[in-house]
Amino acid sequence: MDTPTLEGEIREFVLATVIDEMSLLTSRDGITDESPVTVEGLELDSLSLIELTLRLESRFGVEIPDADIEPLASLNLGQLVAEVARRGAKA
Repeated sequence: MDTPTLEGEIREFVLATVIDEMSLLTSRDGITDESPVTVEGLELDSLSLIELTLRLESRFGVEIPDADIEPLASLNLGQLVAEVARRGAKA
């Protein structure tokens, strides 16, 4: 699977998880690749970020060590998607 398609799948998974399963956002309105992972964006706090990371690991077969989770909070959505893909995500 090519990277743009894989990144689209990762992006969709993140948004669906944050909105439908974790109920952190009510809609995708205003959410872009530039939206921060935390405040004024996806609204993930530290526990929500850990939960999302575990779900990403399970769904895409990547490994994100505990020490690497906190730095993810400084990323925006596009950077988070690229990071998961870079770690060898599989569709």
